[in-house]
Amino acid sequence: MLFYECKLSYSCDSKSNLAKIMKEKGKRYWGDEIVQDMNDALSGDFESEKLAMLIYRLQPEYLSIVLLSISMKSLNTSEICQLIDNRLGKVCHLTSLTACSAKEITAAQANRLLEAAHSSNYITHRYDWNNGSLGYDYKDFDLNFFINSEFKIEEYILPTKRISEQKAANEAKRMMLDESFFEELSRIYSPENPREFYGHPIHYKITANNSQTAIQMAQLLCHTLYENKRLVSQRLTRLYEITEDCVNEVNLKNIFVQSAGSTIIIELQGYDERSDTISATHYVFVVKFLAKMVRQYQRNTLFIFVEITEKPGFSVNLLSELQDDIHIIEVKEGKGNRTQAMDYLKKLIKQEISMTYTQEELSEALGDKTTFLPSDIHAIYESLYRNVIRNKTYPAYKQATLLKVDKYDMKEKDALQTLNQMIGLEKVKELVKQIRDSAKVQKMRSDMGLNKPKNSLHMVFTGNPGSAKTTVARLLARILCQDGILESGNLIECGRADLVGQYVGWTAPNVRKQFRHAEGGILFIDEAYSLVDDRDGLYGDEAINAIVQEMENHRDDTIVIFAGYPEKMAGFINKNEGLRSRIAFYVDFPDYNAKELMGILELMAKDKGLAIGAAAKKKCLDIFSNACTQADFGNGRFVRNLLEQATMRQSSRIMKDYKGEKIGKKELSILTARDFAVNIAELYQKKEEKHIGFIA
Repeated sequence: MLFYECKLSYSCDSKSNLAKIMKEKGKRYWGDEIVQDMNDALSGDFESEKLAMLIYRLQPEYLSIVLLSISMKSLNTSEICQLIDNRLGKVCHLTSLTACSAKEITAAQANRLLEAAHSSNYITHRYDWNNGSLGYDYKDFDLNFFINSEFKIEEYILPTKRISEQKAANEAKRMMLDESFFEELSRIYSPENPREFYGHPIHYKITANNSQTAIQMAQLLCHTLYENKRLVSQRLTRLYEITEDCVNEVNLKNIFVQSAGSTIIIELQGYDERSDTISATHYVFVVKFLAKMVRQYQRNTLFIFVEITEKPGFSVNLLSELQDDIHIIEVKEGKGNRTQAMDYLKKLIKQEISMTYTQEELSEALGDKTTFLPSDIHAIYESLYRNVIRNKTYPAYKQATLLKVDKYDMKEKDALQTLNQMIGLEKVKELVKQIRDSAKVQKMRSDMGLNKPKNSLHMVFTGNPGSAKTTVARLLARILCQDGILESGNLIECGRADLVGQYVGWTAPNVRKQFRHAEGGILFIDEAYSLVDDRDGLYGDEAINAIVQEMENHRDDTIVIFAGYPEKMAGFINKNEGLRSRIAFYVDFPDYNAKELMGILELMAKDKGLAIGAAAKKKCLDIFSNACTQADFGNGRFVRNLLEQATMRQSSRIMKDYKGEKIGKKELSILTARDFAVNIAELYQKKEEKHIGFIA
C-alpha cells in the first residue's frame, strides 16, 4: 500500500454547500457535516478502484487530503490532483482545484492523519442499507502496528532527487562498500532491464558489522532501484529486535499485508542478542512465520535481510529456509584506507549541523589504524558526538568527575585462546592444531598452483556428560571460521527429535533441512546413537542413510560431529560402514581428575569475580576426590552446580556474620570452607563403613 499527503488550493461556486455555510457561519466555521459530505464523495469503492481518499483538514482556500493506494503504480502530483478533481470537484462544486504539494509518506504518518480526520468527526458513521456503508473507518486499514512489545519498527522515505549510476557508485565508494555492491549497481542500471515494475527478480542480504551501516546500504540500494522503476514506493520499513513471540502479533502480519510496492528490512539477530552459536530450536517458529510471509508477498514487496556479523542470530535458519523459493543476492560492507575513512567521517558529521570538529580531533579519533570498515567509522562518529556534547555543547561538564566502576572484563576472548586456557583436553588441542596446520599448507599449495585436496573433517566426540564436548564444538566452529576453513562460525545442535520424522519418508527431508541450517559451519548431533538405539529397521536405516548422503553432499562446506557416551557411540558407528568410512577424527573426552576439577572450579570462580580460600580449596579437593570415584558424577556440570550452591551459601553466611556491619569488598569476594558445606557435596562424601559384631 502507498500513502500520500496532498495539499490543494480551491475555490467554490455559489451552488456549493460549502459556500453557503461559509456565507452563513463565516470563515471561522468549518462544520464536520460538510466535510463528511465531501469525504463521502471521495469514498468510491476501495476494493475495485484501489484508492481511498480522506480530507483530514479544511482551511480557507486550502484542503488537506490523505490518499491510500493499493495499485502497483506510483503517483505524481498531477495524477493525484486529477484523481481528487474527478471525485470531488464536480460533486462539491469546487473550482480551481490545484495541487500545491503531494508527497509519499510513511504508514505511521498516514495513520496519524486518519486519526486526525476521525477525531475531528470528518468521517461519517451513517449507514445506507441499500448501498452499504458510507465513508471509511480509519481502523479498517490496519495501520496501527507501531505499539507492540515483540518487535520494533522504523520507517524511512527515500530522497526524491534523481541518482545516476555514476553518482550512486561515487556514494558507494565514499561509504567504502564491497565490490559486491558495485556489481549489483551495474545490474540495476543495465540497459537490458525494462524501466517498469513487473515484480522483484531478486531480494537482498546485507552483511555488515552494525545496523547503522546496514541501513545506509539499504537506503542507497533502494534509491537506485526506485530510480530505475524497480520499486513503486519510496517507503522502507525496518523490523528489528524481533522476539521469539512475534508470531503471536497480528500487527506483524499487517505490516506484510500493507507493504506491497515498498521495502521491508528484516534484521535477523533477534531481540535477546544471541551469540553466533545458535541452537536449531531457537526461533524455529519465527523462521517458519517469516518464511511464510516472505513467500506470500515476495512478488510485490522487496525484502532486505540484514545479518550483523557478530550477531547472526537466526540468519542461517531463515535464509536456508527461503533459498529454494526466492532468489537472494548478498552485498557486503567493504574496507577503506585512512583517507577514505576521513572523508566518510566528515560526511557523517555534515548531517549534524550544530556539531563542529577540528582536523586534529578527527585525526585523533581515527587513531593509528590504516584500514577501516564503514561500521568502524559509525562507531568513531558516535564516540565523537558524545565527547563534543559533553565538552563543547555543555562545557560546564568538561571538568566534571565521571563515574568509574571497577568491573570484570566481559569482552569475549579469542576462541583459540579460550580453548587453550581450558583445563586438560590435550588431545583436543592437538587435533585443532593439526587441522589448522593442514589448512595453512593447503592454502600455500593453492597459492602455488598445486592441487589442493579437500580433507574430510567429520568427527566423533565421546565422553561422559559435562566433559566439555559441546563447549569444544562451539569453540572449534569459531576457530575454523576465523582461520577461513569454514565460512560460518555457526554451530547447529540437534538430536533425534530434529532429525527423525514421525512417519516413513519424513526423516530424509528433516536431515536435509538441518544440513542446510548448518551449511558453512558445524552440525553437532548429540547422543547420536538415539537415532537407532533399540530402533533397528526402517526408521534407523533411513536416518543413517540420509545423514551419510548429506555428509557426502556437504563434504566441502559442513563438518558433522557425532557426540555421546563412549560405549554407545562405538556401537552406533559400527552399524554403518558408509558412516564409519567418513569419520576422520575420533576424539575422546576423558573424565576429569580431582586436580583438574579444582582448576575448573577456580576458573569458574574467577569468571564470577570470586576467589577460593586455602581451607576451601582443601575441602573442595576432598569433595572432588570422592566424586571422581562415582559413575556419571557430571564432570564440569558437577563443578558448576557446586559453585552455584556455594555462592548461595556464601550470601547467607555474610548476611548472618555481618548483620548491621559494613561489608568490605574482600569479604564479598572470598569463598570459605563453610560455603562448600552444601547438598551436592554431601552426596559425594565418603561414607564410613559399618561393621556388625565385635572388632578383634
